[in-house]
Amino acid sequence: MVSCNTTGLVRVLFALDTEYGVKKARVTLMRRAADPNDIKTGPINALIPDPIKLPSHHGSDVNSILPDIDITTMAVKTSTTLMHLHAINVELKKKCSEDDIIELFGKRPRIRLVSSKDRIRSTAEAMELAKDLGRPRGDMWENVVWKDSISINKGELYFFQAIHQESDVVPENVDAIRAMMELEKDGATSILKTNKALGINSKKIE
Repeated sequence: MVSCNTTGLVRVLFALDTEYGVKKARVTLMRRAADPNDIKTGPINALIPDPIKLPSHHGSDVNSILPDIDITTMAVKTSTTLMHLHAINVELKKKCSEDDIIELFGKRPRIRLVSSKDRIRSTAEAMELAKDLGRPRGDMWENVVWKDSISINKGELYFFQAIHQESDVVPENVDAIRAMMELEKDGATSILKTNKALGINSKKIE
């Protein structure tokens, strides 16, 4: 299983590559400094290039799952504990519109579209949404993609997404356990079962 950031990137890049083909992806990750219960690490009042030598490992981690994706990543460690934030730029092989991307992401059960117009303007408000949804531990299992950030500029796609580092890998880990135990051979069926059990949008991926 890959990390929280890589899980989140694979979800969106796989959807985009399947539908439109990904020519290249360039991602900047604003990483949380520590989990909420970790009192030993910083930074405080600082932003840290992580690592100084680029690119970061996240791109090669994505390639361990999606080997044909041309991806380069860089990361910054920030003084927050809530979530990671990704600024994503993707050059697609086929032309599409912003509405096409919104429709595509809207069909993916582990991607949650939100809007700043609905007062979800930050990672803090995204975490409050998880609590309002009655999620155990306030977990947000889905990628949080800002619908109003989805933009096509000079033929390239840009958007922001937030990743809850404490929980977004949970659904894929459940799927992995089910596969290892040979309880379900069909990946799509396993995803449907996991989503239904967790209370994630349980529609079948087309």
